[in-house]
Amino acid sequence: LETLNIYIDKNKLLSLPLYELVEQLIRTFNLHNTSDAYLQFYLDIVLEFTQKQNSDLTGFVNYFEQKKDSLSVISPKNTNAVQIITIHKSKGLEFPVVIFPFADLNIYKELDPKIWFPVDEDNYNGFETLLLNYNKDVENYGEVGQYIYNYHQSQLELDNINLLYVTLTRASEQLFIISKKDVNAKGIVNNNTYSGMLISYLKNLSLWSDNQLAYSFGTLQQNEVETKQETESSTINLISVPKEDHNLKIITKSGQLWDTKQEKAIERGNLVHLILSKIKTHQDVDFAFNNLLASGDITSANEKELRHIVNSVIQHNKLSPYFTNEYQTYNERDIITQSGQLLRPDRININSKNEVVILDYKTGEQKASYKLQLGTYATIIENMHYKIKHKYIVYINDSVEVVEI
Repeated sequence: LETLNIYIDKNKLLSLPLYELVEQLIRTFNLHNTSDAYLQFYLDIVLEFTQKQNSDLTGFVNYFEQKKDSLSVISPKNTNAVQIITIHKSKGLEFPVVIFPFADLNIYKELDPKIWFPVDEDNYNGFETLLLNYNKDVENYGEVGQYIYNYHQSQLELDNINLLYVTLTRASEQLFIISKKDVNAKGIVNNNTYSGMLISYLKNLSLWSDNQLAYSFGTLQQNEVETKQETESSTINLISVPKEDHNLKIITKSGQLWDTKQEKAIERGNLVHLILSKIKTHQDVDFAFNNLLASGDITSANEKELRHIVNSVIQHNKLSPYFTNEYQTYNERDIITQSGQLLRPDRININSKNEVVILDYKTGEQKASYKLQLGTYATIIENMHYKIKHKYIVYINDSVEVVEI
């Protein structure tokens, strides 16, 4: 690529969000210099993926491989082209010319059909119905089986004849039906298919001939050619400019924290909170750190400081007893109240007597709202028939302070 003056920095590309990565590749290969509907719709798919799912590159590649056969460019309605549409989507619509291909559907054919068959619940462990494979044998399961079979077959007939009716009534000027000669070696017509029904219709009109494959009705009238004055239009090129070239500056309230001691304190508190969420007992400390080091959430540079803080929490004389196997522990477990409110206490310990100890981790100054929050947790847990033994707010700053509520 470099011989063509195309230079790609792989590491820089992989550091970009997915949509920006794709745009960067478009600019690198100069694809944005020409207007291309396929390119624009591809970008739309990328944007839709990042908004509805995530910006994971591997995830998008897998997503596109699964969807690529069904993705397409949406053409304007006034384009002179054939529109391919399903029968169901054509309901209520009208077209000058309709082509109905593959008009040979077997009206009784289904893919792995099932039915609910009534049975005596005393003989089937209390079940009133059984889910059975549907086939012609159902007709032989007594009077009930015969009724179910006949009813099911009549429903198939009704549904598929209605489908045929919809197809044959969409055209306002011309209708072309492409079927097949569905006749066996003995000359018997297969009346279970659309093609057999069409042949039977021709026979009823005394028009059918074994040697004739094309039939027409009515008079084909040539449409008058209307000359429309076309207005000149120019295509709009894809505009793709790196955000750095816009010289934009973001001013936000949170931006005031960047590169400050306050920002570092918040980041440290969040990391400690994350580590503690993975620890149930003292034995889990090494596992939690190794796991977060491997995932990149923490680095070896701040591991020592974080270990010191975490150990200060779990070895605190008021908290140490709750990081043992004597309790059933739930870290950051969601609780849904009767009103639909979602609560998530940082840590709940439950002993064999159904006594509960609640721990909630906080950073920064002590606030009255923290006490109210802990009180809400306690009330909800008491409504679940547990007894609250202790409620602690653990303030994690330069030192660890435990406040019992």
